Amino acid sequence: MNSINNRIKGDTDVFAVIGCPVRHSFSPVIHNTMADITGRNIIYTALEVQPEKLTAAIKGAYALGIKGLNVTVPHKVAVMSELCRMDKRAEVIGAVNTLKYTDNGYEGYNTDVIGVYYAIRNKGFDIRDKNVLLLGAGGAGNACAVMAADKGCKRLFIANRTVEKAERLADNVKNAFGCDTTAMALEDIYAIDNVDIVINSTVMGFGKNTGISPIKDKTFFKAKGVGLVFDAIYTPWETQLLKDAAECGVCGLNGFDMLVYQAVAAEEIWFEESFDKALQEKLCSELSKYYRENQ
Repeated sequence: MNSINNRIKGDTDVFAVIGCPVRHSFSPVIHNTMADITGRNIIYTALEVQPEKLTAAIKGAYALGIKGLNVTVPHKVAVMSELCRMDKRAEVIGAVNTLKYTDNGYEGYNTDVIGVYYAIRNKGFDIRDKNVLLLGAGGAGNACAVMAADKGCKRLFIANRTVEKAERLADNVKNAFGCDTTAMALEDIYAIDNVDIVINSTVMGFGKNTGISPIKDKTFFKAKGVGLVFDAIYTPWETQLLKDAAECGVCGLNGFDMLVYQAVAAEEIWFEESFDKALQEKLCSELSKYYRENQ
């Protein structure tokens, strides 16, 4: 992680994450570590962009030849109007987090979809033909729903505090992918017969909600046959949901791997090549150790 100065030259390609605020972003550590591992001649930084300056920033980045951008809050939706084209999954989600430089302008993608898939796949689980329960229908929930449908889940249950929001997401996914999708209130999940994979995209377990689980009854895990619980939260490292799952002998995974793998997916788009599983896992292992030591 300390070899950046040895890489920077006159022909070094520049990449960045834009947002507001953005100085706290872990993305520069991830991508510069990837450059160290792969030997790629790039540098990645964070650029704070005020909302009213987004259009000027995108035009300026393109004019400067910045080869790729990641986009974080509050620009994920607004940036869509600045693009020459968008990937289907980004269109369905209604948000973009990755821009790729092309001759016609920047193309938009959402790599959260791929990130959560890689995290689950690399843990040894497959989405195809599985019953998936998604808790939450917000921004992260949209990406997780699209991932489950895109990867061929058997049935997708979307549970949210506001049922209307879950219904809108269910309709979008159903129309785009033809997936068997059911929307419901959070308290109604106990009526589901079988759940193979649980994905939590709510804030229950984070910040002022630390110590709270969106699944109140721990008997749910064994009663429904749950094999994996994925929680998009990684601060704290082990949420109450993951603690309860572990207590019941169910495999759990926090959101840190998703954070790393969505960055891997961005580089796969930028450089049009795939990173093998061994390299992905090496990167995740190094970064998780670094992250936990520096918190």
